[in-house]
Amino acid sequence: DKANTSVPLSERALRGPAKMPIPQDVVQNLTGHWKVGLFEAPFSAPLQCCFGCLCTCCAVYQQRMELLDLTGEPYVCCAGLCPCGPLGEPQDRNCMCLEACCCTGLALSGNRFMVQTRFDKENTPCDDCILWTVCLCDCFVTIASCFIEIPEEIKLLVDCMVMSTNGCMHAQQHVEIQDIKKNGYNG
Repeated sequence: DKANTSVPLSERALRGPAKMPIPQDVVQNLTGHWKVGLFEAPFSAPLQCCFGCLCTCCAVYQQRMELLDLTGEPYVCCAGLCPCGPLGEPQDRNCMCLEACCCTGLALSGNRFMVQTRFDKENTPCDDCILWTVCLCDCFVTIASCFIEIPEEIKLLVDCMVMSTNGCMHAQQHVEIQDIKKNGYNG
């Protein structure tokens, strides 16, 4: 709705869990820049990159709790990315354990969505290229496996791409969250 464009982005982003996911007008207005790009993230936060790559479930859980504490928002499954039925409503924070273990990729994307919409961060063209390339490769191999025999080496290579990207995303988000903690959040 056009009447809300005078309201600051951070206020529009925090309309509350009943309005999740964040309206498209907010997503289209993201203009802030990440402290480090997705490609540079492993060099800026190598331990967090390894944590996000090798123990994604734990990394996602820890980071979402940190984000919820920082923003003061209630827990909503996958940060409101899939607001179907009760999934779009606030739930007990203990449900985050299930999300982190059963829907790890979506949970990581939810964390990224929270950082981008609450703190005004847009993807760089390089970020988009990396994310789309990994996504398309994974989808291609998965779909092709239904029709032809894909060599195990190719499947493992794609898995390594996915896990590496998970680590980079986690590290990039970690750097941003630490900067926000250091400089304060006025949500």
